[in-house]
Amino acid sequence: MEVYVGLIVITAIYGCLIFFDTFFKTCAHYPYLRFLDGTGLEIKLLQVRWTTNAFNRFFSRLGYNQSKFLDVWFTIGLYASLALLPVSTYLLLYSFLQSYFAVEEASTITIEPMLPGINLPVSELGYYSLTLVICSIVHEMGHALAAVRENVSLECVGVNAIFILPVAFVLLGTEKLFSLKNKNILKILCAGVWHNIVLSLLAFLIYSFLPHVFSSLYTINEGVIVVNVAKNSPLLGARGLKMGDTIVGINDCLIYNEESWVNCIKHINTRKSGFCLNGDLIRSLDESIPLKHTDNGYLDCCNADKQNNFCFEYLDEGILKLPSHVCLPGRTVVEKATTFCSFEPHACPNNLFCFRPLVENYTNLFKIVKSDNTNVIYSGPVTDVYRTLEVSPYIHPNISSTIPDRTMKLLRYVIVVSMGLGVINIIPCWFMDGQYIISILGNIMLVKMLGKKKTNLIVLTLTTFITFILVTHCMQAVWNALF
Repeated sequence: MEVYVGLIVITAIYGCLIFFDTFFKTCAHYPYLRFLDGTGLEIKLLQVRWTTNAFNRFFSRLGYNQSKFLDVWFTIGLYASLALLPVSTYLLLYSFLQSYFAVEEASTITIEPMLPGINLPVSELGYYSLTLVICSIVHEMGHALAAVRENVSLECVGVNAIFILPVAFVLLGTEKLFSLKNKNILKILCAGVWHNIVLSLLAFLIYSFLPHVFSSLYTINEGVIVVNVAKNSPLLGARGLKMGDTIVGINDCLIYNEESWVNCIKHINTRKSGFCLNGDLIRSLDESIPLKHTDNGYLDCCNADKQNNFCFEYLDEGILKLPSHVCLPGRTVVEKATTFCSFEPHACPNNLFCFRPLVENYTNLFKIVKSDNTNVIYSGPVTDVYRTLEVSPYIHPNISSTIPDRTMKLLRYVIVVSMGLGVINIIPCWFMDGQYIISILGNIMLVKMLGKKKTNLIVLTLTTFITFILVTHCMQAVWNALF
């Protein structure tokens, strides 16, 4: 809710900006026009653009000081980017066909749009925005440095904030750019994609190595620590969970790290908990009444005034040694149970009997085991536990566990987004680097055989077709995510 309130506030700010911008421009307010000209600001509908030439000298010096290295660097980048072009185009076509013909294969790499609030959590919008800034800056630095090496003037650099998504850009002297040899033009055009590839690989190396660094500072593989409990979480309260609690199990499912935490949540979500109970305990606690059907179609054997009791059904095969349904206090049952029989054939050790609570399909009754050997008894939707708890596998009594988590999450975003930007930009599509790259490749390979007009027609047709495929695929992906 707080995120959505923030988005509404940002929208209101944009509304005020566009109103005053239109008002002052209509009135030809000189101080305001001079302010815009001096700062390089430009305000549009849900968009703020900033340009400056303050970094031109920096890029010029950097380009000339590392001339030999950069020449080799961008030559490698040229061939690496061109090798990615057919791969990216194939991935797009494959993803498009997969979305329409419902092809489902395990471990398949496809192209999907990343849209906050649709297929990305709105709570991670900050990671997404910061990643876009990092990846776009690195991308544009590639174009700028490659342009400097080819003596193409750098007019300005800037940032374009589209609502809350910032993107960096550079403006080059196009007349000088397209007067170069084809290979030199391709070096400049491919430099951004090359930098995105390198950034993604570098982030992956850091992501692979960093856990070893964190393991020397934090305790790992001994559970997960609670780093945040949502305000609407059903686990809040004196008998619930709080920040700093270490979870080591759910029922008899042991938790060592984030992966085992997710697996335990999945297991408890797909199978109702079964508890192995002592016969004497059952007889002493049973408060059952004749079995009845509730209004929602479920069976019940407890009085309505027994709010903390659950109706349990006997699951053991063979001769019934106990009543088929008993009414027992849920907390006592879960706390006393040390062995479980959630999986078929619902077998229990000698002198113990398997009982399962009769609860609605989307709910369950289970215990969350903490490292201090205390239990949190929970009854309700399992998804609420996963959705309202944020955990970390990095445990330390004094150092915040959010540091490694946020670092690793940001690196994951950089890996995916940077490689994604490289893949999308190299595709021959309107408004992408690939639009110009495929045009230059056409001039190199087809002009002598087909002539200028036919080559331009082929390039135009191909670019338009790929653009149509990309736009249609993105629209289809959004539609599938929403509906």
